[in-house]
Amino acid sequence: MKKLLFVLFLSLFLGSAYAQQSKIEVKGTITEASAGTFVPGATIIEKGTTNGAASDFDGNFSIEVNPDATLVISFIGFVTAEIKVDGRSEINVSLVEDVASLDEIVVVGYGVQKKVNLTGSVATVDGDMLESRPITSVSAGLAGLLPGVSVNQQTGQPGADGGSIRIRGTGTLNQASPMVLIDGVEGSLNDVQANDIASISVLKDAASAAIYGSKAANGVILITTKSGKSGEPVVSYTSDIGWQSPTQLPEYLGSYDYARLYNEALVNGGKAPKFTEGDIELFRNGTSPYTHPDTDWQDLLYQGSGFLITNNFGVSGGSEVTKYRASVNHQKQDGIIQHTGKNEYNGRLNLTVTPKKWLTTNMNLSYTQMDREAPNNAYVGGGIDQIIRQANRIAPWIPYKNEDGTYGTISDGNPIAWLDMGPQINYQRKTFVGIGSVQIDLLEGLNIKALVSHRNVEEDNSEMNKENQYNPNKYHGPTKLTEDLRTSTRNTFDLTANYFKSFNDVHNVSVLAGYHAESFDFKKTTAYRENFPSTELPNLDAGSTNGMKNTGYTRELNMVSFFGRINYDYMGRYLFEANVRSDASSRFAKDNRVGVFPSFSAGWRISEEAFFENAKNSINDLKVRVSWGQLGNQDALSGDGQDSYYPTIPTLGLGTNYPFNSVITPGAAITNAKNGALIWEKTTSYGIGVDARLFRKIDVTVDLYKKQTEGIIMQVPAPNEFALNNFFDNVGKLDNKGIEVSSNYRDTFGEVDFSFGGNIAYNKNELVQLAGTDQIIDGRKIRQLGQTLDSWYGYKTDGLHQSQADIDAYPTNTIYGNQIKPGDLRYMDSNGDGKVDADDRVLLGNSTPNFNFGINLSLGYKNFDLQALFQGATGGKGYMDFDAVGAVNGDGQKPSAIWLDRWTPENTSTSVPRLIAGINGPSMPQNSTTSYWLRSTDYLRMKNLQLGYTIPSDILDNWGVSRLRVYYSAQNLFTVTNYLKGWDPEAPSGRGSSYPVVMTNSFGVNLTF
Repeated sequence: MKKLLFVLFLSLFLGSAYAQQSKIEVKGTITEASAGTFVPGATIIEKGTTNGAASDFDGNFSIEVNPDATLVISFIGFVTAEIKVDGRSEINVSLVEDVASLDEIVVVGYGVQKKVNLTGSVATVDGDMLESRPITSVSAGLAGLLPGVSVNQQTGQPGADGGSIRIRGTGTLNQASPMVLIDGVEGSLNDVQANDIASISVLKDAASAAIYGSKAANGVILITTKSGKSGEPVVSYTSDIGWQSPTQLPEYLGSYDYARLYNEALVNGGKAPKFTEGDIELFRNGTSPYTHPDTDWQDLLYQGSGFLITNNFGVSGGSEVTKYRASVNHQKQDGIIQHTGKNEYNGRLNLTVTPKKWLTTNMNLSYTQMDREAPNNAYVGGGIDQIIRQANRIAPWIPYKNEDGTYGTISDGNPIAWLDMGPQINYQRKTFVGIGSVQIDLLEGLNIKALVSHRNVEEDNSEMNKENQYNPNKYHGPTKLTEDLRTSTRNTFDLTANYFKSFNDVHNVSVLAGYHAESFDFKKTTAYRENFPSTELPNLDAGSTNGMKNTGYTRELNMVSFFGRINYDYMGRYLFEANVRSDASSRFAKDNRVGVFPSFSAGWRISEEAFFENAKNSINDLKVRVSWGQLGNQDALSGDGQDSYYPTIPTLGLGTNYPFNSVITPGAAITNAKNGALIWEKTTSYGIGVDARLFRKIDVTVDLYKKQTEGIIMQVPAPNEFALNNFFDNVGKLDNKGIEVSSNYRDTFGEVDFSFGGNIAYNKNELVQLAGTDQIIDGRKIRQLGQTLDSWYGYKTDGLHQSQADIDAYPTNTIYGNQIKPGDLRYMDSNGDGKVDADDRVLLGNSTPNFNFGINLSLGYKNFDLQALFQGATGGKGYMDFDAVGAVNGDGQKPSAIWLDRWTPENTSTSVPRLIAGINGPSMPQNSTTSYWLRSTDYLRMKNLQLGYTIPSDILDNWGVSRLRVYYSAQNLFTVTNYLKGWDPEAPSGRGSSYPVVMTNSFGVNLTF
């Protein structure tokens, strides 16, 4: 037997060796089947090897292969062909157009459609674009991928780093986030993990989103999770380990430089210096670290490891009857600040059972638990914001700890002492979503589907303010504890009927009719105690009953809807779609409870016309789309207060006392005015778009749109006679218009697969109506009719005053009077009345960018792959307060490095104003908003870089592994910007106390069995 096996093995080996030694040359020409034209750049590969060639400009190719080889011929836009050589020396190949590429399916509201037949504006992302990226939230992963979808990630704090999403600009003065549905059920982007996503569709206009009616005015994000397929079980495992660090950090001066600058600022103000030359020398040489320290508060603050680890395990498979996919995910994130972190667990099960050809059932279960922690401050509470703020402010000559081990401190406390107390804020969020559906295919082309869902969210949040004895002379306390419990439940029922019919193979009609019902319940309970015997007893019972408080309430919402859609196309050439939805919401009074939201859209596939035939070799597909529709926004009434839930119903407030017979008696009273005529905000959208495919390699989409939101809900004062608080009314109007362009190029060059694409979107909004007034000034921003929403508002400046003569010659500054000195900002007399006062304030720029763009690159060579994603924005400005830029004001402030280039009589060519001892001078950013401190937030960011290598399959066969890929991935790798040095352009304007945006570097593995 052994001899026989040896002989067989030797025969196979020699036969293989002989075959390899007797290769033949195969020549041929590759053409397009439909037109007979040559196909240049097609890839010819000997199957099972890396031996390959490419066709030349005339479609000719030549390759040496084994006589019994199989050639694999591929080209973008065509079906891949496999042809056996069978010893032939000449093979001509005719490639067939890839109809499947034209039949690409896109998820839309309550169904799917062919991409070529879409008449609305829908942007899509494949789930593969999010996999293997070190993202900690799905929202952050969408940045730069979709035209017209802007994502602003303002913080990197674990568990709170989700980006703010806007679709086609900000369409309201209220809640402007899009509606999110996961597998057809309303939820949150926090409910799903990137590794579980199969596809994402974004419905951007009314034509595509009207099917969701009163919740779709801000756009709709549809997420479809991965499901099982027939076949052997497939087991996948993904793991990556990474480290995070801040993208930008401000640079503050040490004790030596600060002491010199502080002396200078005091002298500028006519005061005596604080520090002697001996003090300054001690700060410089560091020989007295307790009396003359040089504390680096930034270094002490950012001592967290930034460690991030993610593990995802999935299994899928099934038969023709049963298909399944299950996954579990765990992500642990340690922040760059100690005691900040997140621990998240996810589980998901998708099960589809088709016991009969006419019956399909589906069950989708998911569970997410996120636990996150953060330190707190003993000063005012409220979380980490105050810790970062104080670390940015406290002077470097304040010691972290004194020689006796007590804390150094200012009047506000010591921010690192607060960190030393450990985590004091704990959040726990548990989300369960259960979805069940049954679909019955009654007749050919007709199916009825019933879907029920239950989403339950439980939040258990606790905040402790621990007392702190910094030193014998400084104490913060007592210890306080607040427990906040919240539960929300949403139950839905959907019943839909779909019918499709083709008449004479030219008229195609599909009809959707549906019913939707939902109920939403919310409950909140809060309890508070203080004066705990120990800071290590975070339980309410340990606190004193003196001063304890508790509150609690419930809220309820209900909605019933009917909707329908009809699609018609003639030979795939002329397309038409109409949608309508009727919503009845309990938010509004009975007479205004029902809203109807229609949309109409049409498309013309010009490329299908006979007269276009000669152009199809270069313009393979061309479609023009037009649309009109109306959407609603009932979620403009955001928040959990009773006015947000019941804005039209008079409600009683307890705690009002009444005198009866000279005795004070507790009672209740109506405290807020109500408006029974209130309705949802309504957005009307118009659009025109063009979709084209060029040279079978380039896809281009262009969209022009305008949307107008009327009846924006705002609070207005009740008449004085009623003695009531403000009430809600539909009194605002806002217009948005813009253009979106996206393009993607794909090609193959020999063994190199190449893809390059990009998108850019411009949006401009304009306030048209504003509660009966022309403008509302809110701090540094203004809402003014005819202008962009929330524009910066303040004084223009024109350099610095260089002398007293310059000051005297300039219009009188009545705001600061004789405080103006050489080296101060020169305020402009904008209205030309010869003086500078409040009337000279003007619009200074947009607070949000009006251009957003993304660029993506993909390369594949043999087993290597490279992906790069760039993202950016232009047209916006940010304003940083004195806390961020630094001030010279004693122990509670410190200057940033920009003040090293300050104006002095010897340094007049600078743009940085002179120093003052304080925060409220004419050149400081605190009291007066000026153009000088407004800086462009334009930026270009490498959002993601990924380099991977897939281990050759012949190596893996012995391990029972079908695929093994190792990779390096980076998120927010670098940023190009002229924004204020040290500050991230996406971070919020203000005092700079938000958790920094972070860069992540990670290494990972994708494994499939």
